[in-house]
Amino acid sequence: MSDLVIANGTVVLPDGPRQADVLISGETIEAIVDAGTGQGAERVDATGRIVLPGGVDPHVHLMVGFMGQRSIYDFESGGIAALRGGTTTIVDFALQRRGGSILSGFRHRRKQADPVVTLDYGLHQIITDVNADTLGELAALRAEGVASLKVYMIYEEDGLKVEDGALYALMQQAARDELMLVLHAENAGIIERLRAEAVAAGHTHPRWHARTRPPITEIEAISRAILFCEDTGCPVHILHLVAGQAIDLIEAARRKGLPVTAETCTHYLALDESALERPNPHEYVMSPPLRSTANQAMLWEGLKRGVLNAVTSDEVSYSAAAKAMGAASFATIANGCTGIEARLPVLYTLGVAEGRISLQRFAELFSTWPADIFGFGDSKGRIAPGYDADLAVIDPQKKRVIGKDTDYGDVGYNPYEGMELTGWASETIYRGKVTVRDGEFLGTPGQGRFLRRANAKRPQL
Repeated sequence: MSDLVIANGTVVLPDGPRQADVLISGETIEAIVDAGTGQGAERVDATGRIVLPGGVDPHVHLMVGFMGQRSIYDFESGGIAALRGGTTTIVDFALQRRGGSILSGFRHRRKQADPVVTLDYGLHQIITDVNADTLGELAALRAEGVASLKVYMIYEEDGLKVEDGALYALMQQAARDELMLVLHAENAGIIERLRAEAVAAGHTHPRWHARTRPPITEIEAISRAILFCEDTGCPVHILHLVAGQAIDLIEAARRKGLPVTAETCTHYLALDESALERPNPHEYVMSPPLRSTANQAMLWEGLKRGVLNAVTSDEVSYSAAAKAMGAASFATIANGCTGIEARLPVLYTLGVAEGRISLQRFAELFSTWPADIFGFGDSKGRIAPGYDADLAVIDPQKKRVIGKDTDYGDVGYNPYEGMELTGWASETIYRGKVTVRDGEFLGTPGQGRFLRRANAKRPQL
């Protein structure tokens, strides 16, 4: 007898959905058997429900400060919010401060996370200072289980931007040390000029955040990154791609055999630039910005065709009050929005329920491909024997209207407020235990683990 059986559900397996039971022993999936035949000491009846591999969200910012504001979620509360949304593995960020050591930034982040983290996590290492000493640290960082370096092509005023010469040198060394690059790709020069002109002209409404970051700022930066990738051999993953015209660049690079992948985010699929005309427009300021509905359609097509390989939350839980503090000018509003818990129902509702993507593609974007790309693919992202017993059980019939009181914690606003969504997680199974049931967290702080990551496996077009 197994320890736990998830019985009679529509199980989304690597080769497609089918009615089955999932047998779990300890922390591991033991077997997939015919529906109704499994025996377990504990049983979850998934009749009429869908059983997904636990979500992998490779782009979250927990316990973060930016533009003078601090997030509500830390590694305990943010992990609980993720688990409530069917996500069992995340990748957050460790920061190298300018003038400081890469390894000390990494170890500081581990000290913050490990005592309280409530789910499995990996880290991207943010690089801000490229010199002989820091380049020399990369091999040791890789030995610590980090597989990716985060670079910002913008935000000089916040001490984050890496100039092209340093970026090129970093990519050369990263290729030698078998690290990949995850990139915030925006053209700083164009944006800084347009921002300055807008502010000087008195254009401070949040709509000017989008107007000073036109699609060309993404497209040019992505094209530059692809050229650097081709020349150095360093794999590149484009974070939060919004400009639909850049999807063709990603596809062309991949068809040439270049190690280039890309994601978009839940908010770009659910919201468009008209949100910046709402009564609370400061709550919709993020970078890159929301764009047109026509652009949104291109993102969905890119997901359907498999050119875009993940839908992430880019979670930043600034409170409603924190977002409002900078509302006098688009230039002072803390960028980003919350969404780690909403990723599952938003993507399921707008994607599967509305016929834009298949259930199989949903599982790939929500879990399988992010696990592969970011080095968890041998243990996460699939419902298969030998894999970690991380699962999300969702009810495709149950509908709820999302609001500011829907999410865990006291963020105080929700960018998806008023949307009627389905696909909410009724149970989340983390390492073989029912860790969330009907929104109630049943686990303990510190139960999560830091994951040492292997090399990427990239989806094929």
